[in-house]
Amino acid sequence: MHHGFEKDYRFLLSRLIPRNLLSSKRIEGIRNALASGIRAELIREAWLAMDELVSLRLYDRGIPESKGGEIHVRFTERSGPSRITLEMPDAEYNAVSGPEGRQDGIVPLVLAGIISALSLDDSPVNISERLENLLDLAGTIEPGASAFLMLFSEFEAPNIRKSGRIGESPLADAESGGFYGTSLASEEPVILFERGRIDGGIFPVDGRTGTIMLFPLRSAGLVYGLLEVHSISRDTPASDRIINYNLVAKGIIRGLDNNRQLERMVSIDRLTGVNNRNNYEIQLPLEMERATRNRKCLAFLIMDIDDFKFFNDKYGHDTGDRVLKLVAETVRKHLRKIDQMFRFGGEEFIALLPGAGREAAERTAERIREIVAGTKLTMEDGSALGITISVGGCIFPVDAGDEAELFRKADQAMYKAKREGKNRVSFYGG
Repeated sequence: MHHGFEKDYRFLLSRLIPRNLLSSKRIEGIRNALASGIRAELIREAWLAMDELVSLRLYDRGIPESKGGEIHVRFTERSGPSRITLEMPDAEYNAVSGPEGRQDGIVPLVLAGIISALSLDDSPVNISERLENLLDLAGTIEPGASAFLMLFSEFEAPNIRKSGRIGESPLADAESGGFYGTSLASEEPVILFERGRIDGGIFPVDGRTGTIMLFPLRSAGLVYGLLEVHSISRDTPASDRIINYNLVAKGIIRGLDNNRQLERMVSIDRLTGVNNRNNYEIQLPLEMERATRNRKCLAFLIMDIDDFKFFNDKYGHDTGDRVLKLVAETVRKHLRKIDQMFRFGGEEFIALLPGAGREAAERTAERIREIVAGTKLTMEDGSALGITISVGGCIFPVDAGDEAELFRKADQAMYKAKREGKNRVSFYGG
């Protein structure tokens, strides 16, 4: 039985193993494993079923053999010719081979299966399902427990579907509230016993809940959100439960990291390394909504490379690509960390400057224009090509109240700069 093919274990559990000889608990476990389709659960139930048949003296278990990092265990039917060999990596064998699958090893085993299924090729549906599967592990760690995932809205996750167990909240709200704020201020999980302290939570708490545990989800300096576990116990959780919940939190972080990488792959312009138009269409309404909520301005700049067709026609498209990359790199270096830059199409770039009013935006645009004008592209023969850009600007909500109007007025300002001689900055209404 090849461990890499779930269908083999499915066939074993659904066709080969005589269920009429198994306990009701084992039959229920097999049904659940087949329904979940999680490879680690299928392996575990196959092992436990065969172990039960051995205890009934219907099969004999051979000595485990190690082959190339895998463990092979052969089961031979006592009254017939049937032989079944289970194959699995060392770590999975160690997790399932103790009494009743060693309850403390079940979570790492199942978690490993879910994480191994995480892929950068996952669709939004699959990513959300993987996260839901990880939340399901709360009931495995502690019967009756339930888990929820709270993401901060500042962490944009368009690939993750919100549900009854996956929600979001602004980071500022979480930090200011006693319920979530206590956890965010700590590096360790926070355990809450007092029911009166749950004000501000975004998930419903039923009458059975005795303890709530909060696990911050941190990765590379970024706080994605919190894993929130509702336990029916009113006692201090045992250390092994905390360890297993921490493993679930780490699995969720791995899934969120994968999702973040996936978003980057589909939102970055491969040539220039800046955000692409698809990402622009996601981020612009978010930045406008944030500006409205915070009662701040949002500056919108359109930058167009002057005479770009000349570079392509005279020197070829390779040189044109080098010009695009040089301009993108130069502009990006002179924007703030909170600013966002996008390649909108062709030789046109857009920059969003949160919190910048007319005066600050004009200073930034003029500084960028001047720096680009002083940048030269060195050719193979040693000659240098000068590059300039024309910049048009518009301020939300002062000059425009919606996305289409914002783009249109900034575009008008940019073409005004072109008409007036290029290599200059023009703002709407100026």
